[in-house]
Amino acid sequence: MNLPSDADASSGAVRVLLVSPLAPPPGGIQTWTQILLQRGLPPPFEIELVDTRVTRRHQDIPARLNRAEVKRFFSILGKVRQRLRSNRFEVMHLNVAPTYMATPRNLLSSLLARRIGVPYVIHVRGTFDPSITRPIASRLYRMAYRAMFNGAAAVIGLGQPSYRGALALGDFRDKTVPLLPNFIDFRDVPEGLTRRDDGITTVLFSGAISEAKGVFTIVDVADRLSDVRFVLVGDGPPDTRTELLRCIRARGLQERVEVRGPVSQREVLAMLPSCDVFLFPSWTEGFPLSVAEAMAVGLPVVASPVGAVPEMIDVPDGGFLIQKDDVYGFANALATLRDKPELRAQMGRHNRAKAMLEYDFDIVVERLCAIYRDAIDGRAMNRMAK
Repeated sequence: MNLPSDADASSGAVRVLLVSPLAPPPGGIQTWTQILLQRGLPPPFEIELVDTRVTRRHQDIPARLNRAEVKRFFSILGKVRQRLRSNRFEVMHLNVAPTYMATPRNLLSSLLARRIGVPYVIHVRGTFDPSITRPIASRLYRMAYRAMFNGAAAVIGLGQPSYRGALALGDFRDKTVPLLPNFIDFRDVPEGLTRRDDGITTVLFSGAISEAKGVFTIVDVADRLSDVRFVLVGDGPPDTRTELLRCIRARGLQERVEVRGPVSQREVLAMLPSCDVFLFPSWTEGFPLSVAEAMAVGLPVVASPVGAVPEMIDVPDGGFLIQKDDVYGFANALATLRDKPELRAQMGRHNRAKAMLEYDFDIVVERLCAIYRDAIDGRAMNRMAK
């Protein structure tokens, strides 16, 4: 039985062990973790981190089983075990990247929590899809996540696709939260847009400069809109950036398509108000923080309907959803917004109001703490039953 230490009991603190990555590389889950650590949880909750950051620079480069990854694997598990055995934590929050490489660590971390008697919450990042077929690996993958979900006090998804993926493994409806959105720290969000007087519509994309984020689709769209400026901001593999710049030059788009390097979240938030539309033709997502940031600033969004994006963007009130490979659809949506500034403003107001109501840090964290309370109460009930 895991009981809080005397010091924790006397202070009334409820300790949460967060197993999650910090940057580098930059990304939604890393930014989420950083904001949570900076802001903290409301009393009586206190949070402590086991950092699971990767050893490679770019998150979209596939992980390789090498010495560095093996060392990282055992280091993380050792820290999780040590913290759990300290008898200081009432609940563990396990941020899970549902990849094949991360599955063994996720499973062993959850088994450690079960053995030591600490309830755990599984927070599935990205889109969880157990239907992906690989002969033996997929069967083991499904078995591992079924075991993790069975033992979890709660399973948090990032939208309906992940919710359906969890239910495909078993009847986990009573413990699965379909969507707990990523939060926005509105203290860093500028108030109001700063329109330029050059009359040129500016479209912004922020995220990884990678093929999976649809950056080459953006070039195809730009080729069809000669009077629209495009700005792409983010980090990514050097070879992808080189190929993207080559493609832009080959089409003579250097004057209208700008590719900037990685910038901080605050710099992105400072850039958004001077733009007109946020474009996000990604192929795969969980709950993209960059889309939520654009909404919070007050921009209309044109995006592909992947992950939780259909739950984020209200069509037609907040923007347009276009299939990821529909270049003409993206171009037509942007042309409509280019020609109708009043529609852009109306959509932007809707998005900002929705973001303030549903994605504000305090609102989302209160929901998260309610999940922690339920997990802890469930453990107390199990003790009483014993």
